[in-house]
Amino acid sequence: MRVLFSAGLGMPAALRLVLLARELQAAGHEVRFSCPARARHRVVRAGLVPVLAGPQQFSRAWRPDLVVHDPLCPDSTAMAAESGVPTIGYLPYTHPPLSPLPTVWIDPCPPLLRERPEPDAWQVRCDAYELPGQPAPWLTELSLLPRVCITGVPTGTRPEDRRRARLFRRVAEGVESLGLQLLVLTGDDHPWSVVLQGSVVVVHGGDEGIVYAAARFGVSQLVLPAGEEERRAGKRLEQAGIGRCLTDDELAGAPSMLRLRFHIAELINGGRVLPAAAQLGRTIARMPPPAELVPGIEALLR
Repeated sequence: MRVLFSAGLGMPAALRLVLLARELQAAGHEVRFSCPARARHRVVRAGLVPVLAGPQQFSRAWRPDLVVHDPLCPDSTAMAAESGVPTIGYLPYTHPPLSPLPTVWIDPCPPLLRERPEPDAWQVRCDAYELPGQPAPWLTELSLLPRVCITGVPTGTRPEDRRRARLFRRVAEGVESLGLQLLVLTGDDHPWSVVLQGSVVVVHGGDEGIVYAAARFGVSQLVLPAGEEERRAGKRLEQAGIGRCLTDDELAGAPSMLRLRFHIAELINGGRVLPAAAQLGRTIARMPPPAELVPGIEALLR
């Protein structure tokens, strides 16, 4: 069976697709992977063959038997629609189901966090591929202090980016003023299995990749949402009892250091937040890994 994977711009989505692609290749199928140039080194290191042409152009020439794609990428969705073969789409986190509908949805979102469940979607654990190798020593060193990880700090020059960057800096100041260990990460590609196993809180902008990663490792979350979709994601975390999302007033102004310290201390010291996050991590660990989807995928072509 020839299987064409097509990922969009988001690195977390591409790394989830890589895990399933590896499992299908290990099962003896011929796999090709279309993704942005910045993710190709990950594809190659994972033992997969990247596609250099656009997904539509390559699909017409290669003629796959099955397409697995990111429905948020217009090129991937257009390619899947015109391929004429069974298609599998990874269900986005904060988006409603998109059209055209794939043959099957795969849903990596834990049911507790899913805003609009797809009743027939195949559940899969929200893992993402990580490069093998030795992590930096400062990530694995034991610390007597609780670690707070901050990621997703805006780097743009727009006024809203600068405003949110200042807010992230204030949160960092609040973490340090509480005498906690602070870890600030840049970029969108990290060894979360190392970083988050040593963290008790992660502060981020609501990106689905870190939402899933923190949930997987039972870490409480503080969301400084970048937009409406990220705000909805943060509210779902609050409703699930595993995080906090800054309010519109806090985002628009300059929240007091006392208020920020309160949010951080609440997430670290528990209440119902910390136990709920740990319980969600245990629930996710029991979800099917990508390998368990292979027989169902093979059955689509029988």
